This record gives sequence, C-alpha cells and structure tokens, in this order.
Amino acid sequence: MKIILAGSSGFIGGEVLLQCLQNPAITSLIVLSRRELPQIASRDPRIEVIVLQDFKAYPDSVLQKISGAKICIWALGSKSNPTKPGMSYETEVEYPLTAAKAILAASKPEMKPQCEKIRFVFVGGIFCEREQEKSLWFLQEVRRARGLAEAKLLGFAEEHQGVFETVIVRSGVVVRRESYLPDWLPGINRFMIRVDELAAAMVDSALRGEGTKTLENSMVRSMGKVLL
Repeated sequence: MKIILAGSSGFIGGEVLLQCLQNPAITSLIVLSRRELPQIASRDPRIEVIVLQDFKAYPDSVLQKISGAKICIWALGSKSNPTKPGMSYETEVEYPLTAAKAILAASKPEMKPQCEKIRFVFVGGIFCEREQEKSLWFLQEVRRARGLAEAKLLGFAEEHQGVFETVIVRSGVVVRRESYLPDWLPGINRFMIRVDELAAAMVDSALRGEGTKTLENSMVRSMGKVLL
C-alpha cells in the first residue's frame, strides 16, 4: 500500500509517521515537505521525501511520483507548527484541497470501474467551525479556515463519488503519548486525546476505509485505545 503523508515533522504527523512505519501493510510512504528531511528519509527505505516549493502547485514530476497512492493523511498545522496569522485560508484550505485534486488527477489514468477509492484523511478538530458566519470568541481565523477545509473536502468527495472519499478526524486537545487521561473524568473522552491514540485511529481509518465520514474525538479515542 502506497501512502502520502503531509506534516511528518509536526507533533501529530510525527506520530502518524511512526504508526505507518510499524505497519507492514504500508510498502511505500511519500512524505510531502517544503524542505529536505534527511532525518526522516533515513529512518526507513520505504520513505521518499518530496520537496514542494509551493503546496498549491504539483508539477508533472511530482504527479508521477504520487501516482498509485490510494491514501493521503493530512496533518499539517499541528500545535508544533501553527498556521501564521493571515495565512489560514491558504494553508488550511487551499493546500489540502489542491493535494486532493492532484492525487485524484495522478491516479485517474490507472483507475477502472470497481477500483479501490482514493481516501483522504484530514485532521480537523472539535473547535473547527464549518458555519462561516458564526461568531467565535477565540482563534476565529484558523477555526473558520479549518472548518471550511472540512466542508470543502467533504464536498469534493461528494462530487467524486465512486473514486474518492474523505475522512474528517475532529480531534480534541491532543496531548503527549505518556499523558494520563482518566476515563472517569467528565468530558475527557469528548475534549482530549493522546497523540498515539489519534495517530493509530487515523492510520487504521485510512487503511480500512468505510466511506466518507466525520469521526468525533470520543470515537477516535475509543478506536485508538483498542488499537493500542
């Protein structure tokens, strides 16, 4: 299985990378990055780092390399690499939507009826807002932008039924894998999740595929705990 990963050097993406490398079903891992990542590329022969100068443009040489990939896990913009003010629409909306279009375009020549769908797993969040006119008290720009990205990716899957599906993972506050999250504490499953639980659920959802859907934090945490 050939997978594309964006955000491998971030807090969430780094854990997704680890989970991918532990899965023998993944035979090729394409890492999208703005810069060379020798420390990541050297970790496993299955990894190939593709440097993109512009995440809004995928030249033919890149399309050839990502051709055949049926899964993309998008984890850009994690807490270790937050989106800069004024850049939210470009980074949170245009980047993933351009990637979705590029992956579909790269795979179209080999697509046949009844073929396996392309699956795009996107890290959203419980605080992301799809209703763009709704008043928000904090982090308005990034919450609206990421909510809009969720809506557009779901719409893209609707437009390309049969060949493309979107999985939105609406995580809560993501904490380190060594953190203790007691299930008995009210609201814990709704609002918080360990990064290893999140990553395990994302990779599992990417590999299994159950159609276009939105996974809320409580479901993602339950999945992650079972997988780990």
